[in-house]
Order: sequence, then structure tokens, then C-alpha cells
Amino acid sequence: MAASRRPEPQRRPGAAPGPALRVGQAEARLLNGVLGDPLLHLRLHHQRRSLLFDLGEGSWLSARIAHQVSDVFISHAHMDHICGLLWLLRSRIGPFPACRLYGPPGLAGHVQGMVNAVLWDRVGERAPGFEVLELHEGDRLLRAGVRAGRRAPVPLAPRRAPDGCLLAEPQFRVRGRALDHGTPVLAFAYEPPRQLNVRKERLAARGWPPGPWLGELRRRVLVGDRDGDLALPDGRRWPVERLAAELLLERPGQRLVYATDLADTPTNRQALVSLARGAHTLFCEAPFLRGEAAQAARTGHLTAGACGRIAAAAGVQRLVPFHFSRRHSRGPRALIAEVREAYGGEVVVPGLPHLY
Repeated sequence: MAASRRPEPQRRPGAAPGPALRVGQAEARLLNGVLGDPLLHLRLHHQRRSLLFDLGEGSWLSARIAHQVSDVFISHAHMDHICGLLWLLRSRIGPFPACRLYGPPGLAGHVQGMVNAVLWDRVGERAPGFEVLELHEGDRLLRAGVRAGRRAPVPLAPRRAPDGCLLAEPQFRVRGRALDHGTPVLAFAYEPPRQLNVRKERLAARGWPPGPWLGELRRRVLVGDRDGDLALPDGRRWPVERLAAELLLERPGQRLVYATDLADTPTNRQALVSLARGAHTLFCEAPFLRGEAAQAARTGHLTAGACGRIAAAAGVQRLVPFHFSRRHSRGPRALIAEVREAYGGEVVVPGLPHLY
């Protein structure tokens, strides 16, 4: 008799991933929806690379995503924000480079503790490894190496982090800002310096098909490498400078900000508004209704109204409320309505289109 197929796990509406949201040259998707553990996947087009913001439950995700992840930005080490580290550990057994993990003070110890909970006697040189970077005092990164099978972190040379800059590359940078949740947490801003769009009408007029060569053109322009030439699909070679002028349209980059698990205090509001000011997309927690403000204050969270008012004060173009309290899993309409009333701009709730 044929073996029966294991049934797919049933997931509540809002606890499953919704459609990806385009943010410039990247796609952002809440992999556990607005009700599940926080886990934001930012897929960088033309780089075959992914960033993760928080590490909630992820055991159902494909190893392909884990293999593309280069950097993970963890707000703090509460269970629903870091339990997916076990999925990442298991998925990266093999000849992969060390993945970088960024977070608040103490993260290296939490990561090492989770690694030490597993027996690694069979993996040998295939053991997964991480570089853990903790943001201290807003502008200093303490670094440590953590590797499966090694019992303690290995200290690495610290780095400066001017203006909270955790990662800086020609294509983008990521900044962190410390907030208070009864424990230190970090909010993050993904900031591409500029956006390069292909002029499709000019591409069509030349009769050139799209392909990896356009990604290489973008990459070289972004890193300032405009000298030399580039192979076209028909085998000819053109100067990079000429191709860029012909095919690329440059615009300001679209910023994305991610913030969750913060108390509604003047200090937190000021810090988050400053980080998110003028952003294209803000992912911000909205767990409770205004009538549940006492619960929000007791647990160090925002109400939906506070989420909306922060977004309005920061002047963001698009607000994505998430991390709804599971007490609202059967009916988050009231949360969304409260966010919209306080914000007044475009509110997107991935995975719940019937509530738009």
C-alpha cells in the first residue's frame, strides 16, 4: 500500500504569508503573516540574496531561502523573534559562509546558548557558523564568532557604527536604532542610496532582451565602476557609461523601516519617528486596541492607534501594521480600522485582502 502523504499544516488567515510588497529593487514578505511570529523576508533582486528581519518560526520554509540569507537583523531574543534560529542552523549545515546576525547587547550569548543545546558530533567541517554583531551605545558594534560544536563565542575586533550603521554596501545600508521593550530592542532601516530602473521602451527599441547582463550593468553603476565595456545579448560590447545613459533611470532609493515590540513612550516615539522619517514603507507592530491600552503598557507594546500616529508623524508613504495580538486572530478588523483612523495614509495588510 502506498504511503499516505502528510497533510499540509492548516494555518489561520493572517498567519500565512501574504503577497510580496515591492520596495524599490527588493520584495518584502511577512513569512508568518500579520498574526504569526515576526519574520520579514527581504529579497534583493539582481543579487540572488536575502535579508531577514527577526527570526520567528520558520521550520516550514524551504532551505533555498536559508541558503540565500546573508544577514539577519534580530530585534531582540524573545522566543517569537529568535526561535527560527534552529531552522536556520539546520538549513545551513554544509559549505556555506558564515551568516551575519545583528541585534542588541547580549545577542551572542543567546545565539551560543541555542547552538549549545544541540549535539554536533556528526557535522565536522560542515558545521554552520555565524558572525554576531551587537549594537552598543548606538554607535559601537561588538563582534563574536559562533560556530556549531564550539562551546563559547570567539571575540572579534569591534567596529564603529556611525549613526547606528550596521551594514554598509554600495547597493544599500542598514541602520539600527535602540528602543525600549522592558529589554533593549532594535528597530531597523533598510536604505538603498538610489534606485536604477531600466527604460523598457529603449530596451525594446534596441531589440535587446532582458537578462543577467542588465543586473551586471546595474551592479557596476551602483559601485561606481563605469569604466570599460559590457557584453550585449547579440555579442557586441558597449561602454558601461554609454549603456547607463541609454538604459537606466536613476531615482532616490525607497527606504524600508521595521519596528516591533516597543513601549509607547515619548523616547521610543521620538527615536522611531526619526528613523522612519520619509520612508517608503514602515512595518510597525499594532498588537492591541486603544481599549486594551493597559495591557499594551503592561507588556511594553503599542496600540494600533499609536502605530498609526507614529507613521503619520514620520510621514511614511505606506504603513504595514503587523504582529497583531492573537486575541484578535478571529477578527482583526477593529485593529486595522484604528490604524487607518490614526494614520490617514495607505495601509496594507498582506494576506487579508478581504479587509481592504
